[in-house]
Amino acid sequence: MTARTFSIIVLAAALTACAGQPQTATKAPPPPVDVTQLVAAGDATREDGRFSEAMRIYEQALVANPGTVAAQYGMAESLLALQRPRDAKPMFERLTANGQWHAAALQGAGLAELSLRHTDAAAKELQQAVAADAGLWRAYNGLALLADLARRPTEAEAFYAKAMAIKPESAVLFNNRGFSRLSDGKPREAAADFRRALQIEPGSETVQNNLRLAVAALGDYAEATRNLPRDRAPSVLNNVGYVAMRRGDLAAAEALLARAIAENPNYDAVAAGNVDRLNALKGGAK
Repeated sequence: MTARTFSIIVLAAALTACAGQPQTATKAPPPPVDVTQLVAAGDATREDGRFSEAMRIYEQALVANPGTVAAQYGMAESLLALQRPRDAKPMFERLTANGQWHAAALQGAGLAELSLRHTDAAAKELQQAVAADAGLWRAYNGLALLADLARRPTEAEAFYAKAMAIKPESAVLFNNRGFSRLSDGKPREAAADFRRALQIEPGSETVQNNLRLAVAALGDYAEATRNLPRDRAPSVLNNVGYVAMRRGDLAAAEALLARAIAENPNYDAVAAGNVDRLNALKGGAK
């Protein structure tokens, strides 16, 4: 339809109305979208851990204004939280050119690289992030994880300390440092970290399982397997049995692994494999 045709139709309608035809009510235009409010709602939803819902809100903001950088950043963070680092990484990388978002985008890109196990790229971007903004605790946590992967516990400890100075009440940081210390043969210090993490986040199954490992590494297998939830019993018993085997407590390991297999109605290949390792160790001991 040409503009001329459209003008003629509108004029004809007006003339008809003047001739006595009933007028039709004109539809009010939709109110303008408040992109700032949408981004704020998306951020609040993301902070609450509802990442898929947050993405939908950010998408509304970007439909209204595709150049909304805060919505782009929120979308990238949501993708990262949803374990989609391949999708998040290019979004973060594009935002590194923005002066306001440069450091935070470097942090996000580095964490995406870390999730993809691109350790060299992750280290480079996370180092650049903390150089641009020393208040990025997640970047320090990422650098600590990289040090743990490289089996450099002293370096990891220093990075965790920097992260905790910024975010002292983080269950994530206490759990990660605890696991670092447990891997470094410091179960007592690790157990203290896991207990502190549980004070902050009492319902975390990950931290509870890690605490059981630390307690088992101290030789207290009864405490490590106390009050086991039925659905997690086979896994926990297997893990504690493995720790006992590593400590040389072969009789305790045998009992724990037997319980792990008995608690699992299906074939437990992991526990069975540990039993094979145990039998090999027993044969060597004999």
